[in-house]
Amino acid sequence: MLEKANLASKIPVYLKLNTGMNRLGFSPEDLRARSAPGFADERHHPHDHFADADGKRGVKWQVDRFQQASSGLSFSRSLAKFRRDSSLPGKRHADWVRPGIMLYGCSPFSDESAEKLGLKPVMTLSSELIAVRSLSAGDSVGYGCTFTANGPMRIGIVACGYATAYPRHAPIGTPILVCGKPRPHRRPRGDGHAFRRPDRDPGGRRRSPVTLWGEGLSADEVAASAAP
Repeated sequence: MLEKANLASKIPVYLKLNTGMNRLGFSPEDLRARSAPGFADERHHPHDHFADADGKRGVKWQVDRFQQASSGLSFSRSLAKFRRDSSLPGKRHADWVRPGIMLYGCSPFSDESAEKLGLKPVMTLSSELIAVRSLSAGDSVGYGCTFTANGPMRIGIVACGYATAYPRHAPIGTPILVCGKPRPHRRPRGDGHAFRRPDRDPGGRRRSPVTLWGEGLSADEVAASAAP
């Protein structure tokens, strides 16, 4: 498609090389055939993903295929998701590192925390309170009446729900931050979800800032809570 587009100028191109993931990407033979397309500038990077980096098979078999397929080509290459990726034999990270999940401030390693690695999120999903409501004992909240008040209480309604990509299956108790303080939410719905507002809580007013994940609240923590 790019070859037929008759582009006015060259563009940067990243070629995915299929060395064993068998999801997307050129075969090693097709990579050679696409080694010098007329639409690509000097930023023409073959890269691939590892199918079994954490399993018994490891990554060496794919690294070997990758290096064989890209040997002799003058392009920069990308293999690793992290510079300290210990799974790569001989620390062969190639030229570029793809940060992936680290952009969320999450560690790609099960035995090292994001804090230990000095990782911080580049994105924060935030919103605000759009309403504060009073409930009496027996009042329920949201579809399916999944939360019922056992006494008088105040709840805040956050302008973010599964219509805006928040996990619909996130259970009661999944954390959010309201004015920087943790609050367990009650239940997401299409355009928002609710949390209990403690009495005399200064962070329970309309327009109060809410963090769904990001700075101050790890996406790992939200994901762990929402895991099926």
